[in-house]
This record gives sequence, C-alpha cells and structure tokens, in this order.
Amino acid sequence: MKKAWQLTVWGVRGSFPMPSPEYMEYGGNTVCTSLSHDGHIVIFDAGTGLSALGQALASKEDITRVDILLSHFHMDHLLGLFSFPLLFHADMEIRLHGGDGLSDRLAALTGPPFWPLPLTDCAAELTFHTFCPGDSFDLDGLTVSTMAGNHPGGSILYRLDGDGKRVTCALDCETDETAFSALTGFARQSSLLIWDAGFTQSDLRPGWGHSTWEQGLALGRAADVGQVLMTHFGRTYTDAFLRRQEALAQQDPRCLFAKEGLVIIL
Repeated sequence: MKKAWQLTVWGVRGSFPMPSPEYMEYGGNTVCTSLSHDGHIVIFDAGTGLSALGQALASKEDITRVDILLSHFHMDHLLGLFSFPLLFHADMEIRLHGGDGLSDRLAALTGPPFWPLPLTDCAAELTFHTFCPGDSFDLDGLTVSTMAGNHPGGSILYRLDGDGKRVTCALDCETDETAFSALTGFARQSSLLIWDAGFTQSDLRPGWGHSTWEQGLALGRAADVGQVLMTHFGRTYTDAFLRRQEALAQQDPRCLFAKEGLVIIL
C-alpha cells in the first residue's frame, strides 16, 4: 500500500519577512515547507516559517528527528534557525543538508557576535551533511537527487522520490533556455513542483536568480508535472496583488499559490 505524503506550507516570502496586515492572507514569513512521510519530517529551507513549524512539532512525542534541506545560504532561507524550538530539545536529532562549507557558514552566522548562542551549543544533536550539486543520497527510504540552480552565489534544487511519488523543490533559480531544458529533465513527472514565483513577468530582473509563475507553468507542462506550487513571492507583493496573479495563473488547473497553513496530500 502506497503511503500518503503530507506537504505543509509554513512560509512563502522571498528576500525578507513581511509582518504587515496586507500580507497575512498568503503569509509574511520567508520560505519554509515541510514534507511528512511515514512519521519522518523533511523540511525545505529554514526561512522564518520554520519557527511555527517547530512549535507545531514540539508537542509531538513521536517526532525525534527532522531533516532540513537548505537550498543556499542567503539570509531569507536561514532566518528561522535562530528561533527553531527543536534546537533546545535534548532528545531531538536535527540533520542539516547543504552545499560546501555548510557547518562553518552556519556556525559563523548563528554564533557571537550575531547571536548569543552558537548553533553547536544547542541541546539537540546536530548532524551536518555536505554534498555537491548533482549528488544523490538516501533519506530513510526516500531518494534525494540534487541539481545546481541558476542563482547568484549558487543554489541547490532538490527532488524526492519514493512510494511512487516525486516532489521537486526548485527555489532561487532563474530560467533561460539551457536551464529550462535541464529543469525539465530534473522535474520530469513530478507529483508536485515547488516553484520560485519571485517575480511577475513584467517585474522580472535578469541576473537576480529568480523566476515567474508563467515560467513555472511552462515548465510544468513541459515536464508533465501534476501540480505546480508557486511560492517565494516578492516582498512587495501584497495579498490583493497576489489574488489577481493567482486568478490569472489558475487558468491552468495544475497551478497552486502557496499560503501559510496550506496542506497538500500526495
């Protein structure tokens, strides 16, 4: 019997959190999405939404380990680490996965003088797993494949396969002809594609390392993807603006716009 996967959205913004009333419908936290698989929690990125996820998990006695897949080291994808409640649980194992220099860069960021408590002094057991984009590895029965993204300073895209399902997370990645072809092969027949919709087509900034919902839908069609979840919205995009964009995008039935608290069952 195939096991259900539950994906939950905890943060949807790029660049900077937006804790203002006109951003609360879609959410003001920076990107963080969790995937629950057979009691195992895999987390895509550690934006400020990670704090609420940690609070939700803190009361669950059956959760003793989480895996955090980091796309890159820009602050909007790491800010949630500072207030992640599970760091202070001695019976918790937190496995952090990312690119070259993972442990050193996180140690520099989360310790003095920028923060009073070094990450490595927290009560939880921390494990750092470093790899190169293009590598694959096993994660408790899931196969994790990776690919280099087109982003200033680099980024890592992830694909999880298991139980006859496939989820691809492609944040902070700019598309051009070469990248589109590679992404099509990487995301091929994904049940769900988590996509960087940081810009609209009229606002797109070449060289900034982000994409649009229009490009996400084009990729979804080319790669025969089941659903495309738009997220990493620009920090100036209010709820009213995103509602208008969502109405346009949902002419394609595979399109979803992320909202904090959204749950998708695969």
